[in-house]
Amino acid sequence: MTRRVTLLSIMSAAACIIAGQAAAQTALPANVQADRAAIQQDQTTVQNAVQQLQADEAAGNAAAAAADRTALRLARMKVAQDFGQLHQDAQVVLTPDQVALTSGLTRLYSDQVAGNVSAVQIDQAAVTAAEGQLRSDREAVFGGLGSPDGHRHGMHKPG
Repeated sequence: MTRRVTLLSIMSAAACIIAGQAAAQTALPANVQADRAAIQQDQTTVQNAVQQLQADEAAGNAAAAAADRTALRLARMKVAQDFGQLHQDAQVVLTPDQVALTSGLTRLYSDQVAGNVSAVQIDQAAVTAAEGQLRSDREAVFGGLGSPDGHRHGMHKPG
């Protein structure tokens, strides 16, 4: 009987994982999409400002280079501001994932402490599914955008 319950629970967890993957493919809210587009435009502005600064420095135009540095600072500030807005707007997507992960980890911890071996397996599957959903949604929201300081490089790994 215990094996049947465990098997059914594992199958249920697998179904949750599949459902989670389907939910991950859901389109982002319009405001999050707009934030992503604004950040991409901001990053283009930063790249253009860097190129202009390099050209003016190479030409020995100190006055223009000083103005370029100011423009670059402003452009990077805009990227940071838009990343802040994206973080705020993305909470509607990420908070449920974070709650599910916290809940799953809490159940896992409780069952580990209680020595409930069969529940631990189920809990671990739920935690794995919740981690996967959070990772997937973070990638959908932040993937490919680089960093808030205006430099393009890999996305920060979830902490």
